[in-house]
Amino acid sequence: MNRAERAGNYLRDEFFVELLEAQKNLYKSYVFNSAEHDVEGRERALVKLRAMEDFEASLRSIVQQADIDKKRFKVF
Repeated sequence: MNRAERAGNYLRDEFFVELLEAQKNLYKSYVFNSAEHDVEGRERALVKLRAMEDFEASLRSIVQQADIDKKRFKVF
């Protein structure tokens, strides 16, 4: 199994996707519901949220790059 297949398996795994969304929602909730004076806490939550979004984007990128490579070889 190559990288693209493994990344695709994660993105199709219902448990993994639900866990990822739940964690992102937790961080969003903290940002929106935190005390006004807790700037550092919101910043930490935003950093964690961005890291999770970057991780998910990396998985999607791996899958998409494999699709692009397949199409490129068909053209040539």
